[in-house]
Amino acid sequence: MLFDLRATGRRRVVKVVYVFLALLIGGGLVLFGVGGSGFGLLNSDQNSGSSGSGISLDAQAIKAEKNAAAPVLKGATIKQTPAQQASLWAAAARLRFQAASAGFDTTSGQYTPEGKAQLEAASTDWERYLSLQRGSIDLTLAKLMAQAYGPGGLADGAKAVVAWQYVAAVEPTGPTYSQLAIAAYLAGNNKLGDKAGAKALASVPKAQRATLKNQFISAKAQYKLQKQQAAKQATQGSPTSPLGG
Repeated sequence: MLFDLRATGRRRVVKVVYVFLALLIGGGLVLFGVGGSGFGLLNSDQNSGSSGSGISLDAQAIKAEKNAAAPVLKGATIKQTPAQQASLWAAAARLRFQAASAGFDTTSGQYTPEGKAQLEAASTDWERYLSLQRGSIDLTLAKLMAQAYGPGGLADGAKAVVAWQYVAAVEPTGPTYSQLAIAAYLAGNNKLGDKAGAKALASVPKAQRATLKNQFISAKAQYKLQKQQAAKQATQGSPTSPLGG
């Protein structure tokens, strides 16, 4: 844990800030499938947990992963191209994300351990997809992975930033730059955060800029708090020399 939650007051503050940021980054994507991805939690058709054949999402993902890793598909005689394999890895990552969505708590903004395990698998599939994909990146999948790497999911700031950069390259809009800025600040990359934040602020009416700036400030504060807590835990966990050194 990055936070020292022994103090009651601090526990409340950290919980509020953490949940706020998790929902801020992930809420739109998870609840409504921002950008027309069709993978929002409120999209019952996409997240029913099974396909028309009745096969579970987990089983579908495993099948897609096996096919993606196979040099030649079953029943075929021609070796798969990198593009074909990339497409299968992308499909597997989407299925893993869908499976993880069943374990997302919209109140706390957190995934269950089972949900996080699915996100870890999605991350592996996503990275294999990136290693094979040539040309433009799948925008929908990049948004899903940005969500997966957020505070409520895998909490991997660096990978969240990369995912949002892929999104921004295809969809350079104010909301995208806002999410990229927040992800960058949460990862401690203030230079990138300031650059993306400036583009986001320029895209909104003046009346809304103060609210957006406060979101950026909150993200910076979250990173600072994490660093302080990590440093404190490192100090407390260091063994003391019997000689006082």
